[in-house]
Amino acid sequence: MSNRLISSLKSYLLEKFENLQDLLEISSAGEILRRYFVMNAFDGALTMLGFVVGAYISGSKNPNLILSAGLSASYAMAISGFVGALITEKAERERKVKELERAMFTKLDNSLIDKASDTAVVLAALTDALAPMLAALTSASPYIFSRMGLISFDVATFISVSITLALVFCLGLFLGRVSKGNMILYGFYMLLAGLAVSLLMFLSTGPDI
Repeated sequence: MSNRLISSLKSYLLEKFENLQDLLEISSAGEILRRYFVMNAFDGALTMLGFVVGAYISGSKNPNLILSAGLSASYAMAISGFVGALITEKAERERKVKELERAMFTKLDNSLIDKASDTAVVLAALTDALAPMLAALTSASPYIFSRMGLISFDVATFISVSITLALVFCLGLFLGRVSKGNMILYGFYMLLAGLAVSLLMFLSTGPDI
């Protein structure tokens, strides 16, 4: 009985996944979702990098401060990203549907195109919300171990910066793969951007020390 249940569940999930793929293809949302993911994950990672570098060079060695700032920034980026993307994409998708209605001389309410448009809006909003939040939390995660006393604040900072730069580099690799260009080159472009943020934080905070 349990095997039948598992098999039925797998079939159901596979069917839903295939339906989702069809809706994404109809709405041409794949490119938009990739763009939202990379841009906002990059923003989340560099926001956290700014907190980490700024706190460290200012002399603060309180992991609770970094974690609190990371959580607050994550929630703020998630909420603002979700609401902003939801409203923006909804407006854009409604405009395109209305243009299609005028071209086809028919209403598209509850049609496959309408459902695909709604699906694209929701997924874009979720991607815009989750990408920066997950990136920021990943960057801040070493400070959990520092707070537990397992590693020092300095080690946590080194690991956090390393994770963030590695994450940024991986985002560049992803962009390179999408563009079918030089993945390593794109990775270094993104890595240089991360290093530039660290340098700017150092220069802006340094004089106040």
